[in-house]
Amino acid sequence: MQKNVEIELKLVLGKDELERLLASELLKSVLRAGSEKKRNLVSSYYDTADLAFKKNGIAYRVRDKGDGSFEATIKTDRKSSGGLSERVEINIPLTENAAVLEGFGERGLGFELTELAPEGVAKLFTVDVVRTTYLLDLEGAVVELAVDNGKIIADGGEDTIDEVELELVEGKVEAMLCFAEQIAKLVPVHKEERSKFARGLALIGVESDFTSHKA
Repeated sequence: MQKNVEIELKLVLGKDELERLLASELLKSVLRAGSEKKRNLVSSYYDTADLAFKKNGIAYRVRDKGDGSFEATIKTDRKSSGGLSERVEINIPLTENAAVLEGFGERGLGFELTELAPEGVAKLFTVDVVRTTYLLDLEGAVVELAVDNGKIIADGGEDTIDEVELELVEGKVEAMLCFAEQIAKLVPVHKEERSKFARGLALIGVESDFTSHKA
């Protein structure tokens, strides 16, 4: 079980620009040795027929973490500006890939999802990415750099994912923002306000107030 406030910045880079960033002295100078990890993450998003979770500012997913383990997560609606987002996240480990709704109330949500979904939930769409992560030791902060490549899959079609995200692990958010500015000076980037959740909803024809968060 985990509850935290997650602060992250989502950037979109072309493949050539990403290769330049990963090979740059800027990144090499702060990259923690041996920190690189690569996983295939398959996340299925669920809601009720009338989208009760979304209406209450909640995104709910079940993730196959690619190592034989599974996790249910809720993320609440949150502050977002200039690609920088802040929100509450609650995670519950699972023994199988199934939409388990109980347990979030006692972990800080304040109520159980079953109160919003007495008749259960259905899958909306799936996000399938290969995520490569690195730890960066900046002056004043430790930041996780995550590179996501994959796609969002829904009945309404597919959407390609090529994203870079900076997530504050510890320290000052200003240090992370300063590093993002250095990246922007090195390669062309633009900040992505839409989350994978929002992009998935768009595929199924649903408008969303949700902006940035990782899948």
